[in-house]
Amino acid sequence: MSDATGASPAMAQWFAIKARHEDALLFFRMGDFYELFFADAHAASGALDIALTHRGQHQGQPIPMCGVPVSQAETYLARLIRRGFRVAIVEQLEDPAEAKARGAKGPLKRDVVRLVTPGTLTEDSLLEAGRANYCAAIREHDGRLGLAWADISTGLFETEATSAAGLLAVLGRLDAAEIIAPPELELGPFAPKRVDISRMALALPAGEEGARRAIAHKFHAASLEAFGDFTAPEALAGATLLAYLTATQMGAEPRLSPPVSAGIQGRLAMDAATRQSLELLTSRAGEEAGSLLASVKRTVSAAGARLLASWVSAPLYNLPSLTARQTAWLALRDSPRLDDLRDQLKGAPDMARALSRIALGRASPRDLAAIRAGLKLAANLGPLLPQGAPLLDAASRPLTPAPDLAVTLARALAEPAPLRLEDGGAIAPGFDETLDAERALRDDTRQIIAAFQSELAARYSVPNLKIRHHAQLGYVLEAPSAAVEGLRAHPELQLRQGMANGARFTHPELAALDQRITEAAFRAGARERELFAGLIHETLAHARALAACAESLALIDVLQSAAQLSRTGRFVCPALSEDESFEIEAGRHPVVEAALPPGERFIPNHATLSAPQRLMLLTGPNMAGKSTYLRQNALLVVLAQSGLPVPAAAMRLGLVDRLFSRVGAADDLASGRSTFMVEMTETAAILHQAGPKSFVIVDEIGRGTGTRDGLAIAQAVLETLHNANRSRAIFATHFHELVQLAEALPRLKPFTMKVKEYRGEVVFMHEVVEGAAARSWGVHVARLAGVPEAVTKRAETLLKAAERTSAASSPLPLFASLPLAPEPAPPPPSPLAEQLLALDPDALTPREALARLYELRQTARAMHSAPAQTRSSPARDDFQAKTD
Repeated sequence: MSDATGASPAMAQWFAIKARHEDALLFFRMGDFYELFFADAHAASGALDIALTHRGQHQGQPIPMCGVPVSQAETYLARLIRRGFRVAIVEQLEDPAEAKARGAKGPLKRDVVRLVTPGTLTEDSLLEAGRANYCAAIREHDGRLGLAWADISTGLFETEATSAAGLLAVLGRLDAAEIIAPPELELGPFAPKRVDISRMALALPAGEEGARRAIAHKFHAASLEAFGDFTAPEALAGATLLAYLTATQMGAEPRLSPPVSAGIQGRLAMDAATRQSLELLTSRAGEEAGSLLASVKRTVSAAGARLLASWVSAPLYNLPSLTARQTAWLALRDSPRLDDLRDQLKGAPDMARALSRIALGRASPRDLAAIRAGLKLAANLGPLLPQGAPLLDAASRPLTPAPDLAVTLARALAEPAPLRLEDGGAIAPGFDETLDAERALRDDTRQIIAAFQSELAARYSVPNLKIRHHAQLGYVLEAPSAAVEGLRAHPELQLRQGMANGARFTHPELAALDQRITEAAFRAGARERELFAGLIHETLAHARALAACAESLALIDVLQSAAQLSRTGRFVCPALSEDESFEIEAGRHPVVEAALPPGERFIPNHATLSAPQRLMLLTGPNMAGKSTYLRQNALLVVLAQSGLPVPAAAMRLGLVDRLFSRVGAADDLASGRSTFMVEMTETAAILHQAGPKSFVIVDEIGRGTGTRDGLAIAQAVLETLHNANRSRAIFATHFHELVQLAEALPRLKPFTMKVKEYRGEVVFMHEVVEGAAARSWGVHVARLAGVPEAVTKRAETLLKAAERTSAASSPLPLFASLPLAPEPAPPPPSPLAEQLLALDPDALTPREALARLYELRQTARAMHSAPAQTRSSPARDDFQAKTD
């Protein structure tokens, strides 16, 4: 891009603003368009598929330009934000007519009024109604990381401290739209969302104490401790985030709830790989359809959908909180008013996002209408809620936050409210007499003129006196020739123009009426804006109570959603405890079941990982349902610890502290990692972090390398899970040889996917039964996939030959099961010791005793002179015998 040398005044203004916002596209307001220039124009024209033109010249070269209408700006902004751009909105800060009237020289005053970034959106057209939109900041302090995140569209503000190893798990849970982080911090798959903090001139407070003071000042508190216990990294991250939000809003203060340290709330830990494997909020295609959330969502409001997503994304590890959720939706399930409650909630507006726009000065009449509708709805919900469930009782208390405001908004706002204040008609007739009079003058000009004409005709006794509008003279009185002389006698009437059949007069009252009519639209708009600003001020006075009311509406919606699920009879309330039990009776995969065609039934399966059996070894062919069964049990844990009903006949669960899923194969080519390397990295994370209260599902460990290597790795991992981690786990494998370990590992029990052969065909029963698979049926699956018949027949021939060979020579035995920390084998008894033990001293004569002593000395000499030999352990001898 060129420098500003030789630029026109308007372009010099553009260069000056661009220098302050180099990483953003400038939406430069010029009349009814936002114009983009130079490199911005090239980038935007390609992203928006709009024409690239030129405007004037700069330094002898045409200036590239494109533009979008101001009235359609949100549509284009949405497309740019989805493409990852940041946009600076440059507005005209003065009215062109006023600037011209006062003789102002040079271009209109312009400046950035807002930075539109992915993490700071508030407009409904730019946001997903059912998903939170987080902006996150990360700071490091003394080897620990602090995160703070906010959704300025709803006001949520939370923090958490974590280690470098746990960072990606937190980011995976948040799925933030934008991350403010130092450049040296490794963000993995979240790097494209990074904003480099080192390139931003943020007004950051100095040190930890400065950060604490900055946050406390934002929320009008004496100290940050008023809101809870926050670590130093959390305070630094929180202050950084607040500074960034202030910078992007150009000083406007977003409405945020007081900060909450999410780290003090017990949560079920899941790393990024587990979240991706389980498809909690979105499927692999990036859509909500096909996710766990979609399969259980019965919410009817946008706020409820967002809260349900947060429950599913961040399950709890806190028994009292989970019990409170269960008690609440069970009370709703049994309530006779549940259907009435659901019908009421269907009309729930998004109060939280409306309130956020109101706080930022971006309110439309429909935002106030959303507050009005929300208040009316909330007042109707109270009588529909059953009493006695603590969470429901707490949710009912904020439902009448501002009765006087509800009355005022009901009287003041038109129904329906217009989309924009500029369109007029936001204030209802009858609310303000002055506004009504201005509107009447603006809208009823003919009636007003006719009434005044009748009044003047009677006053001057001229029945055919007329009021006309003249292009040059404005409103005038037209009188017939016979009445002209009489009218000239009235000093207030001034003759302005003669006509062939009469004359035209002006009148002071008529001139005043003319001016009032001309200015009526302006005055009506100004009065409406004044009244609207008053309503905004009154609404913000109740902002905290309104936010609490919005949270209650969302919570009630999530609880009724759970109650609706439970009422189907196919979802039950799990029995939760703090022990290590794990029993699922007739569990089902919620996503797969929801996708089945009508009439098809999902085959349920049990799962028992309670003591003494804590480790299930699952064998069976591909396509038989192993992966479905693995994920099914993990998803039921997620639902249970989200406080939601589960698809099963019954479930008893000791709370899981960490959930790991290593199911499915994928590479990471961008990082230079093969499929096997990714598999081993994820396996290492499990073995390092899983404990007795964890739940682990793994599939096909060791299949990405040579058969012997793979079997050795699979066996070692299985033994470690059993002996060291002692986790509740399901270990699926095609290495059927591992079933033999059940004799050596007491907490392991083999299961398999049931398969039947019928008339030469293989039938997958999708049932998990005790036992081991005899075959993998891989050739059969290849045939199902459409592999040419010649290939599958040849494969069958080779397989049968290999099976005959292996039966004879056993080329791939199970590796000997050795203790993780083997104890040294006891030394074998020596000949000297054997002879000593055989002696009976009491039965020997002195001569016999002396003779035996000489014999023993001879034996000792012989042993001392013999070379040292190593004796193998029985386990190793057994392994050697199998491999020879």
